[in-house]
Amino acid sequence: MDVQAKTTYDALYKEFKEKAEALAAEVYRVSNTNEAHKLVSKLIGELKISKVVYAPAELVEAVDIKAIGDNTGVTMTFEDLRQNAADAGLGISQLDYAIAETGTLAGNATSIESRMVSILPPIHMAFVRTANLLPNLIETVATYNRNLGELPRYLTFVSGPSRTSDIERVLTIGVHGPGRLIIVFID
Repeated sequence: MDVQAKTTYDALYKEFKEKAEALAAEVYRVSNTNEAHKLVSKLIGELKISKVVYAPAELVEAVDIKAIGDNTGVTMTFEDLRQNAADAGLGISQLDYAIAETGTLAGNATSIESRMVSILPPIHMAFVRTANLLPNLIETVATYNRNLGELPRYLTFVSGPSRTSDIERVLTIGVHGPGRLIIVFID
């Protein structure tokens, strides 16, 4: 990453982190997949969970999630997610882009596996490339169109933990999805 690109990503990351943390997301940034592996191991240990589900993806594989399970005794699986995601403590997925202006992640969720691991467990951990930080939604849509020729059939946007409110405007976190969102940017 050249100096000018790094400066741009640093500014976008700072803006994203500020916006995402205002929505109760936890945001981390690491230099490479080895650092991500160490961070994820540490966070899983702190969470004291026994089961993690993940959707296979390039960054998830590069971080070597399975080895974390082997080293900690935590069950890590991507198999039979219809059964396993419902009682897992953590779901890990990769999202395509991060929108700095709103602190929102964007991802192609056409795969049911990515939807299950990001919605069913009480904690969702999302990996995203720092180089995929974009300034706003317009640029995100343009990037999808440029790279894919069209928008994915099922596009998901994630802005903080799941939240809902009733008719009396009482806000509740985690009712219709994860109550905690951890975002890991990987340079």
